[in-house]
Amino acid sequence: MKLALVILALSAPLALAQAVQQPALLPACASPASTAFDVASVKPIDQDSGSFNINTRADSLKADGVLSHMLEFAYNLHNFQLSGGPGWLTTATWEVYAKLDQPPPDWASLTNDARNTINRQRMAAVLAQRFALKCHFETKQLPVYNLVVAKGGPRAGLAPTPADAAKKGSYGTHGNNRSNRMEATGVPVTSLAANLSQSLGRTVIDKTGLTGLYNLTLTYTADPDATSASSAADPAGPTIFTALEEQLGLKLESAKGPVPVLVIDSIDKPSDN
Repeated sequence: MKLALVILALSAPLALAQAVQQPALLPACASPASTAFDVASVKPIDQDSGSFNINTRADSLKADGVLSHMLEFAYNLHNFQLSGGPGWLTTATWEVYAKLDQPPPDWASLTNDARNTINRQRMAAVLAQRFALKCHFETKQLPVYNLVVAKGGPRAGLAPTPADAAKKGSYGTHGNNRSNRMEATGVPVTSLAANLSQSLGRTVIDKTGLTGLYNLTLTYTADPDATSASSAADPAGPTIFTALEEQLGLKLESAKGPVPVLVIDSIDKPSDN
């Protein structure tokens, strides 16, 4: 399996993005002893700091990129849910490789979600072992968006998924310059909220009350300066705020809410392997 940072939206809905809807026990950071690897190596590499790749198998994990992206993967976070740490966290690039001689015997029968959980735990363990990561979670009151149903209800771009639909759970995002398109088949609205969180850099909480699975198509023009629905309209196309209302019949409302944040207490560059 290979994941790139720009397509993390293809995975299952982010658990923490959903969990902010109600108070919950905060996760714990991994200890160095949480996973025993037969091999766990780290080396610095020369790579674009904006890229992140990860390849996982039943018995191994290999990733390359900056440490902040590895943290986001390990703890299922958005970048705005990281706090603290040295400057090299987002600039120095690394290659991480970890291998187990005895992989889970039932790996082939596990769901993608179950495999993702294991892979995240493995990454968290490598960060604790090789980078001496010490961290903790805090809940902070931060700006969020509530995703609600707009006046008139859902529109054509958001349709219930037929029971016999193929490829349920698929989610794709495509971008060309500033033109963007989201397409999904058989996903809950919470999945849309999680992907909007990634696009907007702010937690989006599903308060639509819509249950079940949906097919959706959303096209919009990305505006790096757009932080609210009041942003100026772009002649090249609708902002994501306008597109959600016109195409899906949904609306984003600014609010404040509890957001889990990973606080980095300490982290060190690894010694030579």
